[in-house]
Amino acid sequence: MTDTEVTEWLAAHARPIAVPDDLEDGAAVEDGVAAWIDAAADARVLALGPAVVGTRELARLAHRLIEGLVRDAGVRTLALQASDAGTTVLDEHLREGTRSAGEALESLGSWSWNTREVLDLVRGLSGAHVRVVGVDPRRPATAVRVVGAYLRTVDPDLLATVADALADLALGHADDTARAAVDRVRARLDQDAPALVVATSPERHADAVRHAGFLARAAELAAAPAEGADAVAERLMAEGVLEALDAAGPDGRVVLWAQADHVVAREDPPSAGFHLRARLGDAYRPLVLSAGEGRTRALRRRLLGVSRTSKVQRLPAAPAGSLEAAVLAASPRDPVVDLRALDGAPPAVATWASEGVTRRSVGDEISSSSPAGAVVPCRPGTDLDGIAVVRTVHPAWAR
Repeated sequence: MTDTEVTEWLAAHARPIAVPDDLEDGAAVEDGVAAWIDAAADARVLALGPAVVGTRELARLAHRLIEGLVRDAGVRTLALQASDAGTTVLDEHLREGTRSAGEALESLGSWSWNTREVLDLVRGLSGAHVRVVGVDPRRPATAVRVVGAYLRTVDPDLLATVADALADLALGHADDTARAAVDRVRARLDQDAPALVVATSPERHADAVRHAGFLARAAELAAAPAEGADAVAERLMAEGVLEALDAAGPDGRVVLWAQADHVVAREDPPSAGFHLRARLGDAYRPLVLSAGEGRTRALRRRLLGVSRTSKVQRLPAAPAGSLEAAVLAASPRDPVVDLRALDGAPPAVATWASEGVTRRSVGDEISSSSPAGAVVPCRPGTDLDGIAVVRTVHPAWAR
């Protein structure tokens, strides 16, 4: 195998990410974003996974992809790697106009969602009749408040017996006691549903039932052994996406926006994307969004804890041997590459893909063990179906 063969194959399958002033003889050049949307026409879940979280350009690229999928592909459900309970505020804002877009983003529980770039997306989706769901079982404090307020109205005696366990769950310190408490709450809401609806309203009861479901997921994760917690979180995230897909109906489609480590179909340890690929097969389509170099934004973890606000961090050039470096070497423009074509690639290129390379993995928090230049193993065409790479990026605008 030679680098030349890989570069030539990538160059043949790269499509430029067009910008508004892209013209060739008066006609717009082929747009890699539109090409990816067309190629994913038969997918049920389309996943967008930023490999570098805190950048302006990758958030805007996700914005373009989501708007295109909503406008041209009939997608009506957006699943976010955000608090499942907190995301209900954003969902209600988009569907009912309640509260402000800024308040809705603050409810998601992470600075990386509360940026100008995501705010622009939310404003762009206004009136598009899009449902938004969160699939991250962490941060259940909102669900605890909703369920606690409902029990205070309908069954204060039950609330008194489960309050401590629910408080521990909100703080992330729960164990099997919290799971038992949540089971009791869900049984009460289910068995006495007609009377509870009369005592409150159908809407309030349904809201309490939904948030109690969020608590069940959070309690399962909190009770998991530390060494297995990440695997449980990935499975629960996938289950959340599949529940959203079921709710969308037999012809419904879902866009998942989560960090790349979650959306890739990695088998060991199994990611959310792995579970989704096992369930949906080729109807699950993960696209990684990555960067060559520049600057990003992230929290900084040090010995004394995590910084209170995100800071600008230097993003070093994609290292030699990485998927990003190979893709950029093959294209003078910022490209989108459909890696599914590797199934029919020349033997030398197929060997390159099967042996694996590295790709970026930079989340919303960095540390000495997970620096801004972090990379992880990657199998193109197996772990991910496509990659879009922006050559130079800048930090997201934190609100």
